[in-house]
Amino acid sequence: MKRKLITILLTILMLNVYSQTPLESKVFQKINDYRVENGVNRLKWDDATYKSTQIHTEYMIKDGKLSHTENSETPNWWDRLNKGYVLGGENCGYVPIYDSSLEELSHEMVESWISSAPHNKALLNKNATVGAVSSGIGMDLENWNGTTYNLRYFTLVVWGEAN
Repeated sequence: MKRKLITILLTILMLNVYSQTPLESKVFQKINDYRVENGVNRLKWDDATYKSTQIHTEYMIKDGKLSHTENSETPNWWDRLNKGYVLGGENCGYVPIYDSSLEELSHEMVESWISSAPHNKALLNKNATVGAVSSGIGMDLENWNGTTYNLRYFTLVVWGEAN
């Protein structure tokens, strides 16, 4: 009985490690809706890409800043994918968390990428066929009136096979 319980708990933990959160799902949905509105194909969710975005999001949180590279064995998004030669891009960003809903957080993150020319280019990359987005809570900050809030970090990777 004890062995079955441990097996069940480990299975649940493993599923949660690689399962996107409702917020990540909402951001990915908004990105796909935006792509379709602009005449570009929807991206297919990819678990391996998701794992690579999780690694980078966790790295940025630990480092306390946004970056596209890491001081690690896999410094770039294509190294973390380990898929060979691919075409694509990576968007990183963060939004402050007050008492924001999933809708507000996802809207704010996607809109910030849309309003930035290089990030928007990655969102609308016609060669990209797969992607994933991850997020995580970063450091506590205090604004001008003493209110404490967190930053929610995001990493998006979109890519397609090179022809």
